[in-house]
Amino acid sequence: MKPTPNLPQPHAWTLEDFHGRRELRKSSDKPGAGVRADWKSLRLPDGANSLRNQPLGRAVGKEIRTAVDATAGLGYDTYALALLGVEVLALERDANVFALLADELARAKNDAQLCAAAARIQIEHANAHQRLPTLREKVGFTLGLFTAREFILPDMILLDPMFGGERGAAKPSKEIQALAATVGADLDADALLDMAIASATQRVIVKRSRLAPPLASRVPDWTIKGKLLRFDVYRAGAR
Repeated sequence: MKPTPNLPQPHAWTLEDFHGRRELRKSSDKPGAGVRADWKSLRLPDGANSLRNQPLGRAVGKEIRTAVDATAGLGYDTYALALLGVEVLALERDANVFALLADELARAKNDAQLCAAAARIQIEHANAHQRLPTLREKVGFTLGLFTAREFILPDMILLDPMFGGERGAAKPSKEIQALAATVGADLDADALLDMAIASATQRVIVKRSRLAPPLASRVPDWTIKGKLLRFDVYRAGAR
């Protein structure tokens, strides 16, 4: 008797290639209909000026020059931070999601509309719990400000933990499904908040759905609210 082949489950997401682009695809999806990162889909008609008045831009402020996006996902917030002029180290621990992130960054670096911001982004396939404690050692950095003497640690750290599909709640539902199924719930996110506060020099920003409880039940120093999301901001003072 021949062994039964390991066929993908009906609701499983797999990493596939389509015309040189990586995508997460369900078995029911046609090639090209999968989930991929697409930073051009962000509605920013005036670029950085559009972002300044949006909740993320208001949470970041005007003094932040370096940041770590510790839960990067498909990199939409990473790109938004870079568009604001911030140098960003983006961390993603899931191999499949990181593949989509890397694919989009490579594409952005060769796109006339995206390349200026893309040049301010460095990505790593890394677990933030393991990477944040090593930031002070300045190992593996390629961005100029991250290696500069005056920037021992990043000004800011952004967290966007996933809880039961909540992460990325402002994105199209198919992306939410793909991220939730692939990444799963970030059950260790509470511990990451304290680690981030100890690793940033100015602030930690936590992206949450509007009605979600604060991460680790810790009351933020202030909050910037949008229609669907909010950004809880915590003062940090690492030296």
